[in-house]
Amino acid sequence: MYKKRLGGGKAVTRPRGARNRAYEEQRLALAGRLRERLGNAQGAQPSLGELAKAAGVSVATLRHYFGDRDGIVSAVLALHAAQGAEHLEVLRRPSGDFATSVRDAADYITLGLAQPAVAELHVLGLAEGLGHPRTGPAYLAEILEPVLQAVEERFQSHIAAGDMRPVDPRAAALSLVAPLLLARLHQGWLGGCSLRPLDTDPALAQHVEAFVRAYRG
Repeated sequence: MYKKRLGGGKAVTRPRGARNRAYEEQRLALAGRLRERLGNAQGAQPSLGELAKAAGVSVATLRHYFGDRDGIVSAVLALHAAQGAEHLEVLRRPSGDFATSVRDAADYITLGLAQPAVAELHVLGLAEGLGHPRTGPAYLAEILEPVLQAVEERFQSHIAAGDMRPVDPRAAALSLVAPLLLARLHQGWLGGCSLRPLDTDPALAQHVEAFVRAYRG
């Protein structure tokens, strides 16, 4: 317990942990508002002052809750990573035989990347994280690696069942996921749909077919 003194001088007791809960709630609320601004940077990285303006608070308040700009980016990534737990659970579980399971996983990832909120997190993580010692690992830990690890677990189940070759499941997960992410970035965020359009449905089917042929047990 700790005491807080009111205007009249009377001290009131607040339960231990109440301040911490209020702090975390405010921090999460700010991260939610900042995510929208960071996700709509349109190629430019907003300054700490611009982020404070977007959140409706002072720079000092942002420093109080996040430390610095890198702390803001990491908090935004962590906030939305926590909201994706149920989707990761879907990716972990095999669905049918190996070919069906690979197709289902690829379809699910592609569907997720088609959601602007999901795609924006990858764009944010890459824009802020490439070559950066803090935000790069934060993007990997909070956004990309959980997807890869969920697919790895799916593949481990298939390897144990004998319908997938006994390969490194991590390398296999990268082989499946990386082209899906790159295709989405190419067509959507890099302007590939205008420069060189890709018929995504046949491309996805071809990718899945080649993957199954290479890794089937």
